[in-house]
Amino acid sequence: MQQGVICGLTNAIADFQDTCATFEEDVTLKEKEEALAVTRVANNNVASQGKRFTNRLIDFIFIMILGFVIGMILALVSPNTLHGLEQGGKLTEYAFGILVGMIYYTLFEMITGRTLGKLITGTKVVDEQGNMPQPERILLRSLCRYIPFDAFSFLGGDGTGWHDTLSKTRVVEA
Repeated sequence: MQQGVICGLTNAIADFQDTCATFEEDVTLKEKEEALAVTRVANNNVASQGKRFTNRLIDFIFIMILGFVIGMILALVSPNTLHGLEQGGKLTEYAFGILVGMIYYTLFEMITGRTLGKLITGTKVVDEQGNMPQPERILLRSLCRYIPFDAFSFLGGDGTGWHDTLSKTRVVEA
């Protein structure tokens, strides 16, 4: 306080007004700090647990509708395929449901960053830097949704689910 501004490089009284002629900016450090700043913004804008739950319910309804539509198309185009699904038992039904869900989540999130549930609630999927996730992250995210109890994992303290953590994505306010 008594000496004035002290230079962080030399620990001497600063002999400049606005800029230091001998200062060299570390570009790598600056890029890392900018990336961290974007990550902080993305993490501070995370969607609430209520919106995440609403997304899940809305998306479940649309997945059921999509499954019904695909089933109807299969029945019209190839009745034997539909008959095979019926005869396959529970495992075949689960596999069909997972396939329909994977198609729904992957296509919508790859193309728009949003499912119909996210569109309705005003949220979207981003990577940890706040950008549109790469297709492989979306595919991993969609696959991880079928880990048992994943639907409840976002109810924890930070509001991120296992499919968010494993794919390094977040659901944020749009």
